[in-house]
Amino acid sequence: MTFDQSGKSEKSEKSEKNSALIQFSTHIFCVKSATNCGAVVWQEEGATKVLLIDSGNHEREAAFIYETLQKKFGRIKVESVINTHSHADHCGGNPFFVNECGSKIIAPVGEASLMNLPALQTSVVWGGSPVHQLKSEYLLAEKSSVDKTIRPGESLTFGETVTLEAIPLPGHYFCQCGYLVRDEEDKKSVFFLADALSGRNVIKRYWIQYLLDEGECKRSIQKASGIKADFYQPSHGDFVTEIEGLAELNLIAMLETEDLILDIIKKPATTEEVLKKVVDRNGIKLKLSNWALILSTVRCYLSNLYEEGKATFEIVENSLYWKKI
Repeated sequence: MTFDQSGKSEKSEKSEKNSALIQFSTHIFCVKSATNCGAVVWQEEGATKVLLIDSGNHEREAAFIYETLQKKFGRIKVESVINTHSHADHCGGNPFFVNECGSKIIAPVGEASLMNLPALQTSVVWGGSPVHQLKSEYLLAEKSSVDKTIRPGESLTFGETVTLEAIPLPGHYFCQCGYLVRDEEDKKSVFFLADALSGRNVIKRYWIQYLLDEGECKRSIQKASGIKADFYQPSHGDFVTEIEGLAELNLIAMLETEDLILDIIKKPATTEEVLKKVVDRNGIKLKLSNWALILSTVRCYLSNLYEEGKATFEIVENSLYWKKI
């Protein structure tokens, strides 16, 4: 999930003009869109079958993904969609593929439950039942029933040469998984990173990334950087062939935000005072959706700083104030 200064997601229409089908190996592809979606393609019983990794934000984006693959392969059967996590921009297109292709939905244990109750996403961001303006397709996906769950470390096989392994990458969301896909025909591998890391171009544009648990995010970045693959594909941003530099940039962005918050709370400040100073210093103009997302993210930074013993809080005259230790 990314957010810009207008509080809107990256436009699918703009992405459509710039999208391309990237081929990593004989059987592994990526459809570049607002949310990059992986595709495993194989022949079985005379048919072209596809496994999608994520499905886009909504029906329009899902249709674009489907049409892009059809232009390359002709008639296809999207047999399954495997989601990295339950954010709307990753699973919002699921109903399209279920209705259009009879696709089965696979998701990590934990995220599957959240996909069955998508209102939880907006409630997590808002801290309760949100105002109706947040109940948009950007944050609120259609309900998506999951046919099969996948556990951390579990592997699945598609066709004769492709395997997919679930790598737990929590932090951005509760039970997010990345998927390490190996094509034995070409001896190539692609690590689909979900939102554990963002591409350089995305970090440059969105220096403050949405997260749920900062400590887990940092640990997941370190874990991802230790996994060997030929290609690394973030859900938002361009692929790379080495991950160390990208991991370092993502960590730098998080640590700079940490340092900024610690500088702000040298003097006691409420959470919303911290939010205002963070966005002011980053030149962000807030609207409702990114106000809610960045406020939620700031809370997560403050929680982690507290747990690491770098900050503390106290309630004074019924207001909670944060202060650097």
